[in-house]
Amino acid sequence: MANQDAPFGFRAVRMQGSGPSTNGQTQYLVANGYATSIFQGDPVEMVAGGTVEVANGVADVVVGVFNGVQYVDVNTRKPIWSNYHAANTSSYDGTIKAFVQDDPNQLFEVQVSGAMTLANVGETANLVYTAGSTHSGTSKAEVNSETFSTSADTAVKIVGISGDPENSDLTANNANIVVKFNKHLYSANVAGI
Repeated sequence: MANQDAPFGFRAVRMQGSGPSTNGQTQYLVANGYATSIFQGDPVEMVAGGTVEVANGVADVVVGVFNGVQYVDVNTRKPIWSNYHAANTSSYDGTIKAFVQDDPNQLFEVQVSGAMTLANVGETANLVYTAGSTHSGTSKAEVNSETFSTSADTAVKIVGISGDPENSDLTANNANIVVKFNKHLYSANVAGI
């Protein structure tokens, strides 16, 4: 049966070692007026100055996965909670709080952009970044099927195939897989920002 081509970004599923996922999050900051949207499920990186931005490049060192934002609306001065950060958002008090799943041992389910085989489990790959949906606030990031390799300098390591019955067919494109971030800010031997 063909897999559904419906990317959703990174979805926390469990911890490394098959421990239950607490979906623990840490609060970070987004720069006031940051000009790029960040969607729920997007990988994010910490940048100089201590804020987070969407991680959409091959060389990015991920700090975790974006899970929502809270800020004070400039016009109404009321607190706003959203599962995505709209581009150019500013906060009345200048503080935009981002909630990030940042445990380096967290495993995530994500869709592959094309074909893969069981032999790709254990390999690494980079990402394909497409802006998410402003309607649902959900990411459309995927693992790039054209970048499977054994290189240590890639974004994710493929841990296994998803148990999703709608998207686990390896004979078709767009299977869902389970990955761990290979270039995580809080992993061993990763340089600081």
